[in-house]
Formats: sequence, C-alpha cells, structure tokens
Amino acid sequence: MEESLLPSCSSRRRDSKEETKSSVLGRRVVAITAGDKYQKAAAMVDQAEDGIGLPLEVLEQSNFEQAAKWYFWFIGLDLLWSLDMAVLLLLNFFEVPLWCKEEFPDPCGNREKFYLGGLPYLTRTQSLILELVSWIVLAVYILYPITFTGNKLFWKSRLDNVKVILLVLLAADTIFNAFYVAPWGPIENIPFRLAPYIRVIIVAMSIRGLRDCMRTLMGIIPDFLNIAALLLLFLLFSSWLAYVLFEDTAQGKTVFTSYGTTLYQMSILFTTANNPDVWMPAYQVSRYTCVFFILYILFGVYFITNLVLAVVYDSFKGQLAKNMVEMDNKRQRGLNVAFGILDEQSKGYLEIGQCAQLFKELNTYRTLPKIADEDMQDIFYALDDSGDFKINKEEFADLCSAISLKFEKSEEPAYIEHFPTIYNSKIFKELKQFVRSKHFEYIIMGMLLANLVTVIIETTLDIQNSSSQYIWQDVELALGWLYVVEMVLKVVAYGFHNYWRSDQNRFDFVITVTVVVVETLTFILPSSQSNNEEIRYLLIARLLRLTRLLVLVKQYKVLVSTFFKLIPSVMPYLGVTFCSMCLFCIFGNQVFGGLVYAGNPKLPGSEIAINDYMVNNFNDFPSGMVTLFNILVLGNWQVWMDGYAQLTGKWWTVFYFWGFYVLGVLFLFNLVAAFVLEAFFAEIELYSSQDSPGNEDLDGQVAMNGNVQTLMNHILSSELEKTRSMQNP
Repeated sequence: MEESLLPSCSSRRRDSKEETKSSVLGRRVVAITAGDKYQKAAAMVDQAEDGIGLPLEVLEQSNFEQAAKWYFWFIGLDLLWSLDMAVLLLLNFFEVPLWCKEEFPDPCGNREKFYLGGLPYLTRTQSLILELVSWIVLAVYILYPITFTGNKLFWKSRLDNVKVILLVLLAADTIFNAFYVAPWGPIENIPFRLAPYIRVIIVAMSIRGLRDCMRTLMGIIPDFLNIAALLLLFLLFSSWLAYVLFEDTAQGKTVFTSYGTTLYQMSILFTTANNPDVWMPAYQVSRYTCVFFILYILFGVYFITNLVLAVVYDSFKGQLAKNMVEMDNKRQRGLNVAFGILDEQSKGYLEIGQCAQLFKELNTYRTLPKIADEDMQDIFYALDDSGDFKINKEEFADLCSAISLKFEKSEEPAYIEHFPTIYNSKIFKELKQFVRSKHFEYIIMGMLLANLVTVIIETTLDIQNSSSQYIWQDVELALGWLYVVEMVLKVVAYGFHNYWRSDQNRFDFVITVTVVVVETLTFILPSSQSNNEEIRYLLIARLLRLTRLLVLVKQYKVLVSTFFKLIPSVMPYLGVTFCSMCLFCIFGNQVFGGLVYAGNPKLPGSEIAINDYMVNNFNDFPSGMVTLFNILVLGNWQVWMDGYAQLTGKWWTVFYFWGFYVLGVLFLFNLVAAFVLEAFFAEIELYSSQDSPGNEDLDGQVAMNGNVQTLMNHILSSELEKTRSMQNP
C-alpha cells in the first residue's frame, strides 16, 4: 500500500490558513485549552518526550483544561522563579558574616587584616529586605501549584510538603533576624542562622536536574556506607599495626606518638597528601621500613579506593537505570493520554489519516529539522509493526523514539539560483565544486596554522616592544580579510541558510566579522582606537577556529562529541557538588569565621601561617568557597585541617574536613570522573561499530541518533534490562 501519508503540495496551499492557525496553536497552553484533538494530542506527545509539564494525574482529570491554564501561567513566570533562586544563592555571597560586629562601611574591620574576599557586603537592612522579598516570591512559587494540582494532590506530594516545612522555617529565621537587624531589637548577637542552609536546600530541591541527581545519590548511600565500613576497618587495622611496629623507633617518638595520632597521620597518608613526609623519620633510620608504607599506599590507594569507586559506581548505574525506566514509564503514560484523545471512538487503533494530522501538529513543536513527507511515511511504517497500516496503543508507545530521530535537512535553494545564467555557468560550477572539496578545507587549515604562528610572533614582539610587531599586525589584517573571502565563498557556494545551519560556520562568521571590523577601524583610524589589548584578545579568540582540526582525528572527534553530549548529564552532579560546598562553607563561616587575622597570637605557629595560606580561610563566604575548592582538588588539604585544629583548639574540627573529603572527593568527584570515563569508552565503541563490516548504514544512524539518550542506553544496557525484568517479571 503506497498511500501518501501527508497531503499533497496543492492541498497544503489550499490549507494555508489552517497551517497559520496551527502554528499559532503550536504552543501547549493554547493547544491544551483551546485546540482540537490533534493539537491537544501533539501537546501531550511533546510533554511526554521532554518530561516537563502537568502531572499525569491532572491530565487524567476532567478539568485538566482549566488546570492547564493555571499551569501555563506558572510556567510563564519561570524567569521570576529563576531570579528568586539566584537571589537565594547569591545572598550567601554578599551577606555580612555573623562574626562581624562593626558598623559599615567595614563591618568586619580592615579587609587586609582579616584577609577577606573581594566581594562587597550588603548592609544588614538591605539583606533583610532581599530576604523578605525573596521569601514572598518563594512562598508564591511553592504554594502556587495548588491551583492546578488541587489540595489533595499537592499535600500528597512528599516533595511539596518538605518545601512548605522549609518555607515555614525560613520565615521563622527571617523574623528572628529582623529583631537582630532592627536597632530597637532585643537580640544583640546571632552566632548561628538556619536560613543560609535552607536557601541552598530549597534551590537544590526546586531545580529538577539537581533534585533527580540527589535522589540518585541517595539511593547509592547504603552501598557506599557498606564499602566505607570496610575502608574504616582497613584504616583502623593498618594504623594499629603501624603504631605497634614503630612504637620504640624515631618514627614512633616523633610522628606516631599515640594510636590516635597514628590513625590521624595514616588517614592523611591514605590520600597521599603527606607522602612521603610522614614516614621520613623511619626511612632515615632504616631503608627497609619503606616496604610497609609502600604496601600500605599500594593496597589502600590503588586497591581499596578503586574498590570503593567500583562498588559505588555500580550502584550508581543501577540507580540511573531505575530512573530512566521510571521516566520511560512516565513517558508511556503521557503517550497513552495522547492516544486516548485521538481514539475518541475507542477503536483501539489510529488510522493513517489521523497519524498524518498528528505529525503535522508535531512539526509545530519539535525542535528537530523539518521532516519531509517521505520521512514521515518512514516513521509511520516503522511504528506499524503489524503491517496492517494501523497504529495500536502498543505501537504508539514507540512514537517518542521515532520522532526523536534527527533527520538531516535537505539543502535549501541558494539565492544565486535566481540568476540561472551565473548559477549554471561552468565557472560557477567549478567554483562551487572547489569550495565543497577537501582541498579547500586543507587551504583553510593552512591559513589557521599560519594565523597561529603569526599571532605568537606578533605577541612575542609586542612584549619585547619591538617595532617589527607592526609588520606582523599587517599580516594578521591580511589573514583576517582572507577569512572574509572564505566566508563569502562558502555563502555563495552553499547558500546563506545552508551555511548558517552549521554551528562552526556561525562561530567563524561572528569571530571573522568582529575581528576584521575592529582591525580595519584601527588601521584606518588609529587615533580612535587606543586599546590594542582588546584587539589581541580578539585575535586569540579567532584561533578557537582551530577546533575544526579536531574533527580530522577520530579520537579527538570522539572526545569532543562526548564532551558536548555529557555536559547536560554531568552538570546536575557538578551542581550538587556546588550545593554541598555551599552547605559546608556556611558551616565553616559560622564556626571558623574571624579566626584567621593578622595579630592572632595562635596564627604564627599554625600550619596555615607556615604555608602562607592566610588568604584561604573561612572569614566570609567567597573566601570559604575558594578554600573548599582547594580541598576538593586535594591541594595540601591537611594544612587547613591541622591549622584550624590549632586555631580552635578543638579536636572535632578534623571531622569537618574529613566529612567534606568523603562526600566531595571520595563520593561525588570520583563518581563523576568514572561516569565520564565510561561514557568516553562507550562513545568510542559506538564510533568503532560504524566502521565494522556489515554496518555501512550505521554511520548515518549514529550520526542522526548520536544524542545523550543513545549514549546512556548503550552505557546502561545491562542495567536497564535487569531493571525492566524486575519490574515486569
């Protein structure tokens, strides 16, 4: 049966008014509330694919159209909600630390004396006003969903209940702070505040990616605790063994003076931060003692640590697979709603005409390239597993996978085709063939390398104040105009619309035009352009075009492809790491704030002063975040642990730094690193499969479907199969 799936071109012209209306109703809000059944179904399919929209329980209610209106009003205020979340986070950076008691403009005293960060502080009144305003907006944001979910569904949600509790606690803390800020307030000192913690937690719970990430990480905690117990036993036993072995030696008298001290030093050695300093006294006396420490490092660092990572990462993959299956189930429920809207007569299937109309409406939603008629027919035939030219409910469930295919766009006619004499001439055909050839690309590559050498030489001569730099500046200007020639030739050969589709071409266009315009103005009007440093930065930016060279090497191409694919997947975990740093920083400010300052009698003999790390402290939020970053990358992190233990005189301060090491380094950072490595190897495997015999057609398939979802399915194939089998035994 070769029936055309979509109307012919002539019928499309007759229905131009309908298409205009369809493009207007292509927004979910209008389609759901005022569109026909096809527009509503298309909106449901769109929501099912991106996973964002009305709760499915609301979609199954009879009043979902009214609920949709309230929901899209809520979505329309996304900018306001996002600004409020930004304010909640940024308040921590600009608030006056609690230990500061002085008046403005220097509430914490001399910035140089207390080694404060460079950000200005809001006055306490300004902070209070921002807190009140942000709380009001936050209250509307948290309670607004009642309008479209209803009281029953809202209070049934555990997430919404937690948000309301946090909202109440934030209000109480803000009121408490108001009595402190007010000059007539009875509170003169606040050593601790709950609000900074609540702000970070609410932001993490309100951003979907961070929330899903935290749920995934929470599922890993039981397995992590089990393997962490093994790590603790290893540290306890090896420390006891070291204490006994070196009890009467120089090592025992100077470093391992007690079991607690030995455990402390051996724990730091586990991170290799104090290696080899910690075992130098023993090694100076007897070279054979190195065997013990080498075995400890090899077994602890390269076996136990990797074992912890392997167990945690295996659990992590299981949680990811579970989340993906849940998202797939949710997608299927959304598709079932769309199928029910179209199948008004409860036939149990959709006919070819219904699918044609649905595909037309889907084109108003999809961010994919416009699908040609024959492509839509291929989608229909791919869905029709039974071959009866009808799409049943089970077959309709594969619709999201089908419409997510990235079809390559056919080239649009170039403007020069309006001049057939020129377009069909032999000279133009040869020019077009040359511009599209590999030889033209090789010439551009040579220009890029020549530009790199030119910029390096010109910059070197400029630093040396050599007059020869002006010659090379002229060479750079000439190269810039050659880039303009390249750009014009490509636009002529491909057509502007086809040229502009490429991200690389858009980047080249912006850089080329900007640099050439600035260089030309400087060359023509040197007196009007005095800042040559900006020009140099533009020239350096132009060298970013060298990224085009990466696509010529397969391994580099895989690396770049994996990098861009993983950005959306990795960012939530980096966001969770950032939020955990904020929580630790808040606690550090409240506990360690104000301890590092010039004149503190305990500071000169501390590890912080010895290593000249005074500017890395917890006196305010910006300084604390920088300090935690240094600890996160294990940059002599034990210096701050030892230093603050000396400044506070409290032994329990070591648990603060160890807690951050376990959560931030051993758990989060290593997890992200393992995920990136496996994704890279999976991407290499996908690319390698394209070149294998019998897979000639796979290259195009991977090129079209090479998205994050494909990569994740490849990484988690066994876990997904196991999870689905457990849910459907």
